[in-house]
Amino acid sequence: MQANIIDYGMNAEGVAKEDNFIFFVPNAIVGEKVEIEIKRKYKNYAQAELKSLISQSRERQLPLCPYFYDCGGCDLQHISYSEQLRYKSILVQKTIKKIAQIDFPVSATIPSDKIYNYRNKASFNFSIDGAGFYKQKSNEIVNISKCLIVDEKINKVYSLFVQYLSDRPAIRPNIKHLVVRAIDNQILVAIVGKKYIDCLDFYKVLKSHFDRIGLYLVVNARKDAVVIAGKTYFLAGVKQIVIQNFDLKYSIDLLSFHQTNINIQDKIYAKVLDYIHADEIVINGFSGAGLLSAICARKAKFVFGIEIEKSSHIQAQKLIKNNGIKNVKNILGDFNIEYKKIHKKADALILDPSKKGCGKDILRQIIGIKSIIYISCNPIALAKDLQFLKNDYIIEEIIPYDMFPNTNQVETIVKLKYKGEK
Repeated sequence: MQANIIDYGMNAEGVAKEDNFIFFVPNAIVGEKVEIEIKRKYKNYAQAELKSLISQSRERQLPLCPYFYDCGGCDLQHISYSEQLRYKSILVQKTIKKIAQIDFPVSATIPSDKIYNYRNKASFNFSIDGAGFYKQKSNEIVNISKCLIVDEKINKVYSLFVQYLSDRPAIRPNIKHLVVRAIDNQILVAIVGKKYIDCLDFYKVLKSHFDRIGLYLVVNARKDAVVIAGKTYFLAGVKQIVIQNFDLKYSIDLLSFHQTNINIQDKIYAKVLDYIHADEIVINGFSGAGLLSAICARKAKFVFGIEIEKSSHIQAQKLIKNNGIKNVKNILGDFNIEYKKIHKKADALILDPSKKGCGKDILRQIIGIKSIIYISCNPIALAKDLQFLKNDYIIEEIIPYDMFPNTNQVETIVKLKYKGEK
């Protein structure tokens, strides 16, 4: 059947409508007329497959990646970058309006300086005869030679490892993943296996191509999708990557959380600084390894960072010690417990929760603080939390950031002000 694409869905699929019945069409673009085939029909909507283009959008482009239509890593390479940015702003606005019943103008999405080779970390999957990324909505591996959105040094390590395994077929069945993090000219590599593997000779291969590189082995016997789990062995080379950013020097290891797109991370953190005043005491909830807390301390009167994970807390402590920062206190503990002890001292709260959002238990606690800066990686969770806060807070600004170009993922900052504040 023929269909006119009038909108985008939550996952950037094209949306067609006929007699109040919705058709979701992956890889279709707004403005196109398409031939589709229904694959699965439900009461009010259907999943369809794009069979051919009758009329084509000016925003359509040929994906650079030869694996685009199979690999589950990217969603939007067939769409021009300007249209990707427009889609993400619309996505945030529609989601907040639908779920939270808040009709607030969303800013244009802040672009990434790089739309390819921007990721500084990647995890490749391996099977007996496969190496690459999983197919969309599947555990089937799409064999790839390189990935266009990761740092080229990561691609080089992956290529070397594929060749390494081809020369050692006996160990191939025990290999699960290869995890690589590359920032500047520093690289950390982890081979993830089902059992202990003698792979120290791979470090010699790596060292012949890179100056600053470290190799780990992770023994992960789990059968689920968790990549880094079990016992970790440091094998050789450098243990950490040293980063200089915002006049701060800090280190991260292979397990540390760090944004995969540093360019957008820096733009988000700069905006957070804009929202903070010099006379304010700030609480950074879910503060992780303490980078944002340390950055905010450059401007704020004082910063409290709350983090429940011990390893991240230890890194945060090292960061402030090594940089001589005196106006930060890192607190190890559960947010709900620790926030009660300090919230009366604070003027502003930064929230950067996991993908599931904050939830009502946390939100009940924070009502009354003058200012909230909410950083979200999930528009749906963000909208649910804003629905809870809207009776007590005024939204001052909503800005999407393109942390993950060529994918349907978007990062968003929302600035809120307490209505009870005079």
